[in-house]
Amino acid sequence: MSAQNSLVIANVSKSYGATKALTGVSLEIPAGQVVALIGHNGAGKSTLLRVLSGANMPTTGSISIDGQPVIFHSPSEAGAAGIACVYQELSLIGELTVAENLFLGAEKLNGPLLDRQAMNREADELCAEYGIPASATDPVANLSVAHRQLLEVARAMHRDVRYLLLDEPTTALEQKQIEELLVIIRRLARERGVGILLINHKLDEVFAVANHIVGLSNGRIVLTGDATKMRREEVVEAIVGAGHEVTEASGHRVRSVESSPTRDIVFEARNLAGNGLQSVSLKAHAGEILGIYGLIGAGRSRFLRTVYGVERSPEGAMTLNGKAFAPRDPEHAITSGIAFLSEERKSDGFIPQMTSIDNVLLPVLDRFVSAGFLNWGSLRKAALGALSYVPIRGDVRQPITALSGGNQQKVLFARSLLQSPKLLLLDEPTKGVDIGAKGEIYAIISKFARSGGSAIVVSSEEEELLEIADRILVFRHGACDGIAIPEDELSIAALRRHAWSQAA
Repeated sequence: MSAQNSLVIANVSKSYGATKALTGVSLEIPAGQVVALIGHNGAGKSTLLRVLSGANMPTTGSISIDGQPVIFHSPSEAGAAGIACVYQELSLIGELTVAENLFLGAEKLNGPLLDRQAMNREADELCAEYGIPASATDPVANLSVAHRQLLEVARAMHRDVRYLLLDEPTTALEQKQIEELLVIIRRLARERGVGILLINHKLDEVFAVANHIVGLSNGRIVLTGDATKMRREEVVEAIVGAGHEVTEASGHRVRSVESSPTRDIVFEARNLAGNGLQSVSLKAHAGEILGIYGLIGAGRSRFLRTVYGVERSPEGAMTLNGKAFAPRDPEHAITSGIAFLSEERKSDGFIPQMTSIDNVLLPVLDRFVSAGFLNWGSLRKAALGALSYVPIRGDVRQPITALSGGNQQKVLFARSLLQSPKLLLLDEPTKGVDIGAKGEIYAIISKFARSGGSAIVVSSEEEELLEIADRILVFRHGACDGIAIPEDELSIAALRRHAWSQAA
């Protein structure tokens, strides 16, 4: 493996306790070339980015730039060496202006004072260069997600980056914006000599810009080669085939309920489109756990947030319990009988300073108002009743942050159940919880469905969906046709193949 004018990762492994996220990974990012890193959910792609960007240190292995070994203890050290990373979760500060974000931590000075005029001038030039329709003094909060993504790239390049790491940069972009970004990526590599590592699962985009393709599965390299000499089917098979070794050992209990005439349709979406969704049509029945699978960025979470009223879909229609449903906001969804558990419980799932009891009560306070006053006795009784429904270990009278991640998640389940929902939306319901808590959460979801409720479960874990779902649908590039994978075809490899089928 050549070391000159390259960022080289040699035999890197990364473990978190007993869990191995990366095992013996070696790859090269030559200056002036684009290396596409592809792989399934949980393959280790984001872990590799965190190691390269200095956010995490490798357990074993080495990193070198131009043949010189480097050790990064922080992203700032990686940045000083010429490495920048643009994650899916954008890091811009909405309250600051475009210029303030671009120069944050690298401000220009005129003597002891900030040289705002110079920073604003350069910011305007960068916006023009990258096609960002904003001025230097505009708050970043006013920009669309797509233009914030471009601003992140502009900020990285403005700081003389030699190696740029991009984590699914086109997920939130419309087709025209995708094409513009791909042009920018090619230009940065060819004209500026930047080495680019591009994480992307859209093979059209990968083959449009990549010089090399590297496939990662279960923390190991399973494919590497010249992009011009690879067939798409070969790429898909390398990624999907890596799941075969666990497929045979993974049983499932998925059973079809679609043909049962006794099951009412609780929720239906018809041709939802816009705001990142392409065409989503599906039905969820009473007494059913409907599993939603797909690659990260396929539109699964956006769909749930649309049903919950957090985001709007300008096209298509929804029905809830047989009636037209167009949620104005989450409050409207809650009063209509929908409960939602977000993937990010720490950022938008609960209020950290509040006790578990108080967090449970938040969505139902209006049910306990009499003559303008809250009936605290009834409130506490209702909360404790809901909490007794789930097995929580820890003191629910302390701030919720005193509980483990799994028990925090079970508190949120208790909150949802207290709402007496007809439709329960679950986005990665066992993310960050231990194996024991997973089993208890599965039991809670199953009990809810057995009582006649309808649950829609988004999960990146194949085993999880095979374990708990009655039917499994697949999202691809913002679209879902509502056709369940036949029961006799279900396996980990089959789920992956369906998720990648449109990519090929």
